Amino acid sequence: MTTVDVYQRNQIGGCITVITASKGNEIHRIMIDYGESLPGSHESDFSYPWEEEPVDAVFFTHYHGDHVGRIMEIPEHIPLYMGKTARQVMQNIHKHLSYIEGSEGELHKKEYELLMDDTRVHTFQYNSLERCYDSVKDIPLFTIEPYSVDHSAYDAYMYLIEAEDDTKETGKKVIVHTGDFRGHGRRGKAMLKVIDYYIHENRKSVTYNDKNRRGREVDILITEGTMMSRLTEHVKTELQMQIEAMEYLREHRHAFLICSSTNLDSLAGFYQAWQNVSLPYRGYMYTYSKYYKEQLKTFSDAAGGFSDVYIFDHVFCLDLEKKLTKDTWDEPKMQKELMKENGFLAVIKPEPFCEKYIDAFLDCEDKPVIIYSMWDGYLDPNHKAYNKEWDEFLQAQEKKGVEIKHLHTSGHATKQMLEDVIKAINPQEAIIPMHTECPEEFLKLDLGEEMKSRIK
Repeated sequence: MTTVDVYQRNQIGGCITVITASKGNEIHRIMIDYGESLPGSHESDFSYPWEEEPVDAVFFTHYHGDHVGRIMEIPEHIPLYMGKTARQVMQNIHKHLSYIEGSEGELHKKEYELLMDDTRVHTFQYNSLERCYDSVKDIPLFTIEPYSVDHSAYDAYMYLIEAEDDTKETGKKVIVHTGDFRGHGRRGKAMLKVIDYYIHENRKSVTYNDKNRRGREVDILITEGTMMSRLTEHVKTELQMQIEAMEYLREHRHAFLICSSTNLDSLAGFYQAWQNVSLPYRGYMYTYSKYYKEQLKTFSDAAGGFSDVYIFDHVFCLDLEKKLTKDTWDEPKMQKELMKENGFLAVIKPEPFCEKYIDAFLDCEDKPVIIYSMWDGYLDPNHKAYNKEWDEFLQAQEKKGVEIKHLHTSGHATKQMLEDVIKAINPQEAIIPMHTECPEEFLKLDLGEEMKSRIK
């Protein structure tokens, strides 16, 4: 027998999924994600009863805090599974934050040490022959297949779980947990093909083109629905955003960028846009910290092998008074001087310590601009996720005459993508919405009445 429990499912962030398989006297459980609730969530963080309902392993879909933020609360004997690059990204974050003085720095140091522990943290192994990740078969009664999905966090995963179940004719209950995903990123179109080829196992059929072949059927689908509360929001593709950025940077060559250090696709889009504008020369990208540069290197090393789009090869830390030399120069030049001459794309944080970088270019004929590539909800005083400090920072720059360009796209599935994925997976027993404030909106999707009846 197999049971599925999804805790804190009716909010965005902090969703916890526990799948229990029992066979005879054996009971085993896996957990998917153990993250923090987002600011303003109507529920406080759910505390799982680790002793009463022991878990064999915890699987993380990706590295965002609302999915992995409570990793330190997981008992030390429980193994942890995640993507290799996701692990490295988290190591970078906590190594950097461990330098903070006091108890906060100590907490990050402990988390960094945990993430460095190879005996406890397991990463998925890529099978180049099958062109997918190897299944995890270390947990009794379970087989877990991780599949890479497109999201604003690189190295995010959807899981297919097969749990031994005597109540099923096949002897297995098949469950898909989508994690966070979307269809409008650079790799988003591949998801429907992955569902057909791997989830339904049509790759194993010699009659692959036989549309009557059923393949492997999915019993339960657990799917995110973040955008169900923002159905009127216009969603750009990452490519559309890159083209718009290129047009904007062509007119504004002293540009600062506010973008998450872990949002690879958007960072790659802005970087490529600046490179294209700078041709025939290479455009330099600057960052406010060594940490940010380290994350870009991590992405270059991991994703650059798949596509040149993800290679960040001309990145430097901001140090405006640094003197630079070149054989063709008569005398050294300061970084600020070069930036004024050649233009730049510089990543900053919306915090006071970054004002000095903006102020250094206020006297230029080509006035500095700021591209804000984060969710606008953080700047809305009426939204529960409002960040007053960020809003005040940007307002202060506008008063100086600095233009703010809002250019961002969602990391989550649109209504159309949700419909396509649900239809493609075609769960036979249940559809369980999670990571959404509006689960009732799933009943308005174009799924047909029979499939809607499976929404729980």
